[in-house]
Amino acid sequence: MKLLISAGGTGGHIFPGIAVAEAFIAKDTNNNVVFIGTTYGLEGKIIPQYGFKLLYIKARQFSGRNVLYKIATLIRLLQGIYMCMGIIKKEKPDAILGMGGFTSVPTILAGFLLGIPRFIHEQNVQPGLANKILSKYATATFISFEATRGYLNKGSIYHTGNPLRKTLKVSQEKKLEGTFVIFIFGGSRGARSINESVLTLLPYVESYKNTIMYHQTGSEDYMRIKEAYETTNVKHEVFPFTEQMEKYYSLSDVVISRAGATTIFELAYFKKAAILIPYPFSAGGHQWKNATHIESIGGGYVIGNDEATGERLHGVLKHLMDEPKLLKEMGENIGKIYVDNAAERIIRTIEDERMSA
Repeated sequence: MKLLISAGGTGGHIFPGIAVAEAFIAKDTNNNVVFIGTTYGLEGKIIPQYGFKLLYIKARQFSGRNVLYKIATLIRLLQGIYMCMGIIKKEKPDAILGMGGFTSVPTILAGFLLGIPRFIHEQNVQPGLANKILSKYATATFISFEATRGYLNKGSIYHTGNPLRKTLKVSQEKKLEGTFVIFIFGGSRGARSINESVLTLLPYVESYKNTIMYHQTGSEDYMRIKEAYETTNVKHEVFPFTEQMEKYYSLSDVVISRAGATTIFELAYFKKAAILIPYPFSAGGHQWKNATHIESIGGGYVIGNDEATGERLHGVLKHLMDEPKLLKEMGENIGKIYVDNAAERIIRTIEDERMSA
């Protein structure tokens, strides 16, 4: 069987797509996967590293621009559909999977015009504009959060969870007894506003007992943040980037992070209480909606980007340090949204729907 996956733009779309592709190949070595993306997203840097074929099309976002931009985008969409139809005719996939975002729009619409079984996956609580449109043309829609069901039109909707990379799920790390460990990160590139917030938090942390801080800063802020830590007595490890996220998740008591869907489901897998600082410019405010959903089920605290001062973070951290039972409960609560074998669920449903079509 051959699967065409459209995944581009950000890691939040790309990595779940890679997780599905890896599970698809692992299920049967005769299976084949081809990716579709654009030349200006992260897909060109990430997908080839995993050994998958990547083909490029023209596509771009609709929202937040003037009328002339939207007209130009419509022209680009038509070009993208034409390019996708050419790719589909050449590659002859048995099914198409769109991982959301504007890259998926021409791919799914081309699949619709050619009568190929087509599926979409929504990572966030509230679907973006692309998936809201595409759900009307999809054979079935996969959702990460059960709460997403209420945002979509009726149709074949499957709660599969959000696929995670297999490498993330292996960790032998054990945290030291009697320590309180804080893991901070703002995504693979870091988040300057979170880094700034932590700098104002450090004077408070100096008074904490047996506390360790692990901080992924991003490459641009690394030296500045590292030097700031070194002026304190806080036990720490600061790094620009890590391929060992599972290590730091496993070692931590609480995580301070953004609220992208991949991050949320990684926290759920490791059952880690979170202080979520949503990225304020995420499309459609989806990170804020993800974060408030987690807060509503008792899995974390939400602090607005402009409100994330050292004093505010200190207040939440001290409360969690003083209430270890609450900390554990929060981890258990966020863990409830995790769906095991999400990639395998998606593949199985694609196979079943394709056979019944």
